[in-house]
Amino acid sequence: MLRRRPRRGPTKAWLAAVALALVACTPKTPDTDWPTYLGDAGRGHYSELTEINPTNVARLAVAWRYDAGELQPGVSVMDTSPLVVGGVLFGLSPTLDAFALDAASGVELWRSAAPGAADVAIEHSQRGMLWWAGAADAGDAEAGLYYVAGTRLVALDPRTGKARTGFGVEGRLDLATVAPAGVTEVAGPGLVVDERILLALKGTKATGCGAVIAVNASGGGLAWRADLCELVAGNPSTAMAFDAGQGLVFVPAEAGGVTPTTPDAPVSGSLLALDAATGEVRWRQSIYRRESWPGRLASPPVLVRVPHVEQEVDAVALATRRGHLFLFDTGSGAPLHPTVEQHGEAVSALTLVRQTFVQSERPAASGLAGRVASLQAALWTLPTTAGTLLFPGVQAGAGWGGAAFDPISQRLILNVEESASVLRLIEVPAGFSERNVYFAHCARCHGADRKGLYQGRADRYGAGGPSLVGVGERMSERNLHTVIARGRGSMPGFDQLPELERIALVDYLREPPDDFSRDDRTTERSFLVAEPVTLRDAERLPGNAPPWGSLVAFDLGAGKPAWQVPFGEYPSRPGLGFGAENTGGAVVTAAGLVFIAATPDMKMRAFDASDGALLWESELSAGGFGTPAVYAAGGRQFVAIAAGGGRLGPPSGSEYIAFALPD
Repeated sequence: MLRRRPRRGPTKAWLAAVALALVACTPKTPDTDWPTYLGDAGRGHYSELTEINPTNVARLAVAWRYDAGELQPGVSVMDTSPLVVGGVLFGLSPTLDAFALDAASGVELWRSAAPGAADVAIEHSQRGMLWWAGAADAGDAEAGLYYVAGTRLVALDPRTGKARTGFGVEGRLDLATVAPAGVTEVAGPGLVVDERILLALKGTKATGCGAVIAVNASGGGLAWRADLCELVAGNPSTAMAFDAGQGLVFVPAEAGGVTPTTPDAPVSGSLLALDAATGEVRWRQSIYRRESWPGRLASPPVLVRVPHVEQEVDAVALATRRGHLFLFDTGSGAPLHPTVEQHGEAVSALTLVRQTFVQSERPAASGLAGRVASLQAALWTLPTTAGTLLFPGVQAGAGWGGAAFDPISQRLILNVEESASVLRLIEVPAGFSERNVYFAHCARCHGADRKGLYQGRADRYGAGGPSLVGVGERMSERNLHTVIARGRGSMPGFDQLPELERIALVDYLREPPDDFSRDDRTTERSFLVAEPVTLRDAERLPGNAPPWGSLVAFDLGAGKPAWQVPFGEYPSRPGLGFGAENTGGAVVTAAGLVFIAATPDMKMRAFDASDGALLWESELSAGGFGTPAVYAAGGRQFVAIAAGGGRLGPPSGSEYIAFALPD
């Protein structure tokens, strides 16, 4: 009887031949754009690309790096996301120079200097650029690339980087000409809706009122304007979202506010649905009736599909820094979430983080017990002179990076932070003068009128201080505080100044120079709110019980997290496994991957969207505090991130880094 020879496995040579054949016949990934901030106008953070998947993501490697150039003066950040259109990646440097790269190789195609870069406040909520494909009518205006630099909306020809001369004045639109007085700061990069550019603009502390404007993309003329104070909505607080089916723009906004002049006035928050064609309010829903600190509506709305009463409903989701998740029917604004009462405040019962403070049991936090006991800790309590404990804290919950929506699993995937803040009132005595503080510390070098000393006459008098006129427009409030505390150039730091005087200096410099005809001294005792501080232990880590940072997949059908994993590490204490404070956003792909940077340990990571398992990570040159862009160019899929750092401790940087599978 014949005996069968045992079946042998395939030889290595045979496997290699098959692999080569598969590679030869496998079609390359078609070019796929990322033409809008956060992926699409609905802010979904979602990519259909599948070349990079859970089985091969561990092979991901740096495909190219691009140094975007000079850092900002003071604290340099690059909280921006690139756009990719037609194989070209468009980005912004830390100082708001625009540039275009070959998206497959990272080779620079053109670079355009920011207009009047020395004269604009470049750190004002700049998240990225806007792409307009051109007018619908053939032969009309061509495509345009737009971004906000200080008080100007800049329009560029995306082919050359040169100004679109037909837009505004030589490609620059002064926002002061189309916005209410005192309204110039942008809340996110805006939207392109048909042939219009929509921007949400914030007002100053003095006005407290912002606006949403729509300007024509071809010429810059004002199409409509919605003044939010007239709508009793106050200020837009973050990026907007657009629902093309309903023709609605969703605008988170906050009214009132805890300010230096009204520390007892609570903040109210709401979500507005504006008609994208006219700016008229279609519906409005309250988020919070009272709040102890502004900026709690920091996360952009995101369009989702929600299982509701045995059917699926188109909804808009809004996550907050208090860790609540609100859901509303896009068409009617009807709430789709259950509610609970917290000390007289009706809030969503859907939560992303804990709502009760628990002190950390780490030995480094043992000394906090006395301080915590001295603080007022009831929910929704306004600041006091003794101090109020706020949990979740000012920077906790869901931040401006926003949530990614996975339409396959109907899950929201987002990074959250759990930390506590201490709010405190500072007494302003009767007779206090901001002007006198300036005279005492600044006038000797910069002049009583802020115009500087001896300008152009250094050979005779020696170098004097530069002009400070308009410095509040050139530098953000955050940078002014930093320069005053740390110094800059030949200017020494003034970190020894009492907090009241530092706040007074910043406020004085942000206002126009006065004529000295009025007496600015206070007539009675008052209070202002000090900048909130994070409650930290002796090792400078959060003083509340961990986790401190998490990546969460929230199941919209079940109304609870499907999974939650610790997210990030602190460079000073690696390996704790408790997560870390974070800022930035995630992207989810059809292949079942979540890409995100956002942490102080300066890493880019990929997680399994099904269970949160960490599949890949790579070191960055600086923290990646924007949201990645996922695209395909030259037949390959890429994931790109702006590594700008400048927050959460890591150094600042200026690199754009793109990852791809090896050729």
